[in-house]
Amino acid sequence: MKNRRHGTHGFSTRLDTTERRGRQLKRFGFATQTAAEKAFGHVEDLVKLARDDDVMRRRIGDLIFEVKHGQELPDVETMRRKVKLGVDLAASAGTVAELLEDWYASKRAKKESTRRGWRQHLDHYLLPQLGVIPRDRLRAAHIDGLFDTIEEWNAEILTAGAEKRPPHLPGDVRARHKVTGVATQHRVFATLRNAYNWAVKRRMVEFNPCLGVELPPEERDPARVWAPEQVGTFLQAAETDPLGLLYRIVLLRGLRRGEACGLRWTDLDLETGHARIVQTILQLGGRIVVDTPKSRAGQRVISLDAETVRLLKAHQRKQRRARMAGEEYEDHDLVFPRADGRPLPPDRVTEGFKAVARTAGLPVIKLHEARHTAATLGLEAGLDVKVVSVQLGHSTTTITRDLYQHVRRAVLDDAAEKVVALIPDWKGPKEARS
Repeated sequence: MKNRRHGTHGFSTRLDTTERRGRQLKRFGFATQTAAEKAFGHVEDLVKLARDDDVMRRRIGDLIFEVKHGQELPDVETMRRKVKLGVDLAASAGTVAELLEDWYASKRAKKESTRRGWRQHLDHYLLPQLGVIPRDRLRAAHIDGLFDTIEEWNAEILTAGAEKRPPHLPGDVRARHKVTGVATQHRVFATLRNAYNWAVKRRMVEFNPCLGVELPPEERDPARVWAPEQVGTFLQAAETDPLGLLYRIVLLRGLRRGEACGLRWTDLDLETGHARIVQTILQLGGRIVVDTPKSRAGQRVISLDAETVRLLKAHQRKQRRARMAGEEYEDHDLVFPRADGRPLPPDRVTEGFKAVARTAGLPVIKLHEARHTAATLGLEAGLDVKVVSVQLGHSTTTITRDLYQHVRRAVLDDAAEKVVALIPDWKGPKEARS
């Protein structure tokens, strides 16, 4: 202990750091000798945590030197836990925002559409609400608060809509002007949970605070599907539509919208009636992006019925004639391109599908529900769930079973009669026959 200036107290000692041994640490400006002794003891207690580990002792020395005059030294018990768990000693220096950005930067290999979703979760929810919190101080209460805030936004948006006035919200939220549903909340939460799992594995933090958070269950609305008669009505109405054949393939074979838009002639074998699903077209903001299917299971081969093959051959001949007659054509080998050969915007395909449904006098369903219709038709036709799962590009049959439990009531009634019909010469209970 030294007293270098009148009225102030301090200490100096030597610590090993990564750069050199015996680096001199000086701390002065304490109001009392007791305060200086307490600070000196704090430094000693931190160094003792390393025990005989020379590397750890140097790291602790680095951390102590990083603490500027006037700032508090790291808590000894917190540091003890970090040393025991092998967690990055400097973890408290960063914020949630820095952790999330580091995690996001590490995911460069992910699909662009996935990264775009993560980016929205970060920019719209996680960074504004949680970003300034030290990354090792984030707790379940903070995360609960985020989703409480989202529910408050939702309530204000709905109230403002009913009262026909602008919502009283922060500028960025007001600009979106859209309720954040339970499904989106679950995806935002999953992004935060994944980022903290990543940080725990890299020993940047001790634990994942998301483990103490429970969100309301995500309840799926039953998908609307058309009955076989309605599918027939639609296909008849779509015969003269430029995209009628695309809609036919989606309704009968269950392709995703982007997969149908991304079909190429080189992916088709019209002799065997097979189509390889190897690319998809996405609409990200105002850009059209060519990408691979959602998963490995999404890259698959589907079988086409004979009538669809016949229609595809006729469509190919017609397309060749139009291409030869046109002056400018950007050839991407697409089965369903724009008039100039460029990829179709998927949103335009959806709007066209709804327009045909209205013209046919059918209940309007989403184009993705046409995929649900294809799955339901397959199951109602008696196809094994595994066959339907492969056709749809699901990674497991569990996904197929969970999504398509909405088999039509008429089919269930018919199944009840078929079970009874299996029992020979049974007329029902005697009471019923008398």
